[in-house]
Amino acid sequence: MRVLVTNDDGIEAPGLAALARHAVEAGHDTFVLAPREEMSGSGASMGSLALHHPIEVRPWTVPTLDGVPAHAAAATPAACAILGCLGAVGPPPDLVLSGINHGFNVGRSALHSGTVGAAITAAAWGAKGLAVSTAWAEDDVRWETAASVALGLSGWFMETDDLRALNVNVPNRPAEELRGVRWATLADVGAIRSAILGIEETVDGEGFRVLTHHKPTDPAAAPQGSDRALVAQGYVVLTGLGGLAEWGPSGDCLGEKRLAGLLGVPATAGPDGRAPAPVEAEEKSR
Repeated sequence: MRVLVTNDDGIEAPGLAALARHAVEAGHDTFVLAPREEMSGSGASMGSLALHHPIEVRPWTVPTLDGVPAHAAAATPAACAILGCLGAVGPPPDLVLSGINHGFNVGRSALHSGTVGAAITAAAWGAKGLAVSTAWAEDDVRWETAASVALGLSGWFMETDDLRALNVNVPNRPAEELRGVRWATLADVGAIRSAILGIEETVDGEGFRVLTHHKPTDPAAAPQGSDRALVAQGYVVLTGLGGLAEWGPSGDCLGEKRLAGLLGVPATAGPDGRAPAPVEAEEKSR
């Protein structure tokens, strides 16, 4: 299996090296394409470089990954996933492993995570994407535990047809102390809650600066069965992600006839101005 390893903490991050090393030890054809600088919080953004300028990619040496092809890109994690899937640095991957992120990506924070964004993007560009994160700590981060979990799940993940992107959060503890594996919903909060402390005028008086404060949320207050609650209890937590999801209206207040009335257009008009064919007739013609 061909595996691309990327992240949002930058190509020099220890979590990326641990993840790539375990992929190599598992016998996978592994290569690294990751942001040159930290890109935390970039989500699934391609970045302006991907839209308006060539993306600079340079060969890179990761000291602990002897013989593993590695490149650093002036790009977001999602853009790195796209470049890999388009074959910019060799044959496209079957699997994109993104991480190991230094800090949980649970609940709402998954929306902003560059780690998760790379996995979702990979799923949209022909590969599968697995994002893996562990708890933030000043020191003694168990990178090997999280890497082992990610590679242990990868074989099963690749055989699962209807799951294209997977978010994995691993407690920061020795593997023998993990309590098990649980599927989880996304919590209504992330691991960190942000607040505005104040606003101050800039020195030139032409603008202002927003002062923010960030503190950990209380996992005990998160809904039971959510990723924030379960990972704090010592479980490896899995959440399947679908990328963009459609939302369907319900109730008369959101009906097409009422909305058409608000705009002063015929309720039955299609794109060409004609009434659309009845659904039953359309189904019979197929």
